[in-house]
Amino acid sequence: MGSADGLPEFLATRSAEIAETVTDAVARHIVASSPWLTAEHQRRGADRTHMVARVLSLAATGAPFSDDDLLFYDDLGAQFARHGVPLQVLMDVFDVGTAAIAGESWRLAPAGHFADMARFTDAAARMMALARQASVRAYLEADRTGGDARPVRCVLAEALIAGKSALAVAQAANEELAPGYLVMASAVASPAQADALQAPAVARLIEAVPGALYCALESGLVVLLPVRASLGRAEDAASELVDRLSLAAAKQVFAAHAHAPGLASIPASLDEACSALRLAMAIPDARRRPYRLDDLLVELAISRQPDVRRRLAALLTPLEAGADLLRTLEALLAANLDRERAASELCIHRRTLRYRIDRIRELSGIDPDSVHGLQLLRAALTATRLPSQEPQHPQHPQTQGRTVAA
Repeated sequence: MGSADGLPEFLATRSAEIAETVTDAVARHIVASSPWLTAEHQRRGADRTHMVARVLSLAATGAPFSDDDLLFYDDLGAQFARHGVPLQVLMDVFDVGTAAIAGESWRLAPAGHFADMARFTDAAARMMALARQASVRAYLEADRTGGDARPVRCVLAEALIAGKSALAVAQAANEELAPGYLVMASAVASPAQADALQAPAVARLIEAVPGALYCALESGLVVLLPVRASLGRAEDAASELVDRLSLAAAKQVFAAHAHAPGLASIPASLDEACSALRLAMAIPDARRRPYRLDDLLVELAISRQPDVRRRLAALLTPLEAGADLLRTLEALLAANLDRERAASELCIHRRTLRYRIDRIRELSGIDPDSVHGLQLLRAALTATRLPSQEPQHPQHPQTQGRTVAA
């Protein structure tokens, strides 16, 4: 390859070799991602070789894609959507393929042509970015017209939660991303009631919040609220949304949120929000509001000390001898110590409530009427309600086959 003029010819002679490298790289990435995708990858070998050769030729000469070229990528994106392959897999395939084209081309290129290859690499990267955008746009359009349509806001949330750049998705959908997001995880008390947070009314509530992104977890929702000028505005929006979600679901919705600057912090913020949510769901007096981890430091300390948890739980063992004493204690705390409300919730007379409180004192040796005693009993109840193990990071929403109904 003596000059830039010879670059297209050189790459054309090695295009089959470069295409094979791309095929191997993509195959390693997508293995087991989808039976259809694996079969399709094997079936489309000739098409892939042709398109790799096309990219090499156009990038070497500086020519743009034709409309027919982009139709190939439109079809690719639509097929991914129709066969239920996660969008992130499609985006990753382009990333892997682009890296393989550049790496193998540089490996094969003769020495002394650094400038030519640098221009070629830049042009190839821009072309593949354009091809990826065409595929993503087709994916979104096909997905929205399918039987299990997922709004663009769900797809964007999934990409951000996965720790991947959502810019290609946003550009394809003509959506603007905020500089950062408050990440809110929410759930209902029982996994059997999780569908209450998947109702169409819930999706409409979130869609009404300007710029909010959302997707489903196995037992609840993740909502990303845009943070622009003020974090306080996003926190106010989260509090209002929890109220509305509880009404729409006809259940108490537990929620927790976290925030750190920048889009790259979203996965870590989700981890923190999910940890706080787990603790909030264990406290007997949880309010209908989003919690921060800093609001739950006592509960966090209990959860990380198994011996302390066991000793706290043991404090309640004597109460099992009395009818409904644990339930009475839970109702009193949930009513914020309002005895009239607690008695009403338990459908008992106030004198009966007084009797049960006295029995709690007698059996446990802890005075519920003292500040220290009440704190100790609350901590003991929390210890019994915490899950036995720290949960793993939530699965990527796409892998669960669940979504919020549009």
